[in-house]
Amino acid sequence: MTVLVSILSLMVLQGSSFRIGFTFDGSYPAMSDERDYSDLLNEGDLDFKLDDVTWTGGLEALGDVSEKLRLRGSVSVSNFHGTYEENYNPLSYALIGIFTCGLAFLFGSPDNEVISLEDESLNIEAAAYYKLAESPAVSIGGGPSIVMVSRTIDTPETESSAKATGMGFNAGIRIDQESGFRFLGLPLVLGAEAGYRYCNVKLDEEYTGDFSVDFSGPYIKVGTYLNL
Repeated sequence: MTVLVSILSLMVLQGSSFRIGFTFDGSYPAMSDERDYSDLLNEGDLDFKLDDVTWTGGLEALGDVSEKLRLRGSVSVSNFHGTYEENYNPLSYALIGIFTCGLAFLFGSPDNEVISLEDESLNIEAAAYYKLAESPAVSIGGGPSIVMVSRTIDTPETESSAKATGMGFNAGIRIDQESGFRFLGLPLVLGAEAGYRYCNVKLDEEYTGDFSVDFSGPYIKVGTYLNL
């Protein structure tokens, strides 16, 4: 991220805007392998639950190189998971509560996580946007990303994990405040983006075959930036 910020800083020296801040987005990923895995377990009467939405958070910098061209660089992390849990026997839980004088109830109803699937991606993105309007600034564009993904599956008998690195692409439309507000004396502006993220990385372990981690899908992002 330091390199991205340094590059953006150099490119916007002649521009009129530079901002850096935190972003958060929700997306609806393809995850076809995960859905096939979930369907297989559910056919065996196991209530395996997958996330519907992938949440992504990260650090982002934007800068103008001209009146019409805006650049963006970001580093973010995305997470997706699925679980199958078995509840403890209610009678056993009640007896535990009796013998612990109710202290066990302070910790809620316990679950036994039997099967878990965890996907994660580290995303390093760069993008260029063409401004369509000012105040607020509306722009459209996109760019490439470097994606490092991992998948971990735990069951009572096995544990497997795999990692891989690949390329992705983002395209979207942005809305950015050009003048914002002050919070604790800091000049803050808000931004939002909606678009499509392509991020399908094939796992490179021998036992993973043609399986991939596919975070591709539409997304909506919001961010709070320090306007420098």
